[in-house]
Amino acid sequence: MKKLLTIILTIALMVTAVCGLTACNKPEANKPTIVSGITLIEEQYGIAAKKGNDALISKVNDALIAIADGQMKTIAGTYGLTSEIAVTSSTVNPKANATDASWDNIVTKGKVVIGYTIFAPIAYEVVDEVPTKGYDIELAKAVFAQLDPNIEVEFLKIEWSAKETMLTAGSIDLVWNGLTITPSRSEEMCISIPYLNNKQVALVMSKNAEKFNSIDAMKDAIAGAEDGSAGEEQIALKQIGKEYIKCPSQLDAYNKLKTGTLDVIVIDSVMANYYISLED
Repeated sequence: MKKLLTIILTIALMVTAVCGLTACNKPEANKPTIVSGITLIEEQYGIAAKKGNDALISKVNDALIAIADGQMKTIAGTYGLTSEIAVTSSTVNPKANATDASWDNIVTKGKVVIGYTIFAPIAYEVVDEVPTKGYDIELAKAVFAQLDPNIEVEFLKIEWSAKETMLTAGSIDLVWNGLTITPSRSEEMCISIPYLNNKQVALVMSKNAEKFNSIDAMKDAIAGAEDGSAGEEQIALKQIGKEYIKCPSQLDAYNKLKTGTLDVIVIDSVMANYYISLED
């Protein structure tokens, strides 16, 4: 009987040891990761209005400058973006002499309509179709509180690829949603002073980090980005991917990467760092 108990105890100890070894050697979780060593582009965000609406953008510029060293830093600190702020109290407003009627029209209407997409930490946690959190959401409210607290701030979810059309049609007054300032956009829209720094980064799943560790290696990948985004421009410019899939949003691209539909995506570093932090 003692011999039998000894055998059982020995087996139990062996099983425990094997289980412990297996746990110690558990493979790392496969999650999205930014490809290091690749420089795509450094950029800055701006707020856009319809071409010619300089007075509206001038007022936005004035308010951004006025709250830059105070409330803006407080809001940025909430989202870990303090080091990315691109405006200070000494920034010059290049549209200070604008005299068109665009600002007066907003005051008369008593409301400004801002186009946005779901893009944490810029705009997210939507309740009854209204974003309740996000750096740009809080900043927009602070700017218009500074300009005229009687102006209602309304947020309207848009398709990012339709932003220029909606501005031109007057469906929205501003695009305030991590809009990258580019020469082509500056030709098509009236854009504010830069208010936040950003980069376009390439993401892959960690299990593919070695496989897609360079632009050349990514040429064999299935790539994706938000339709009409700066990321899409970089994919075309750098010729990333043997196949390209348009995505309705950056979050959709991120989710498609996680499910394996895409091998490589190019999105904003502000968003990438936020969502990757949630994977831990």
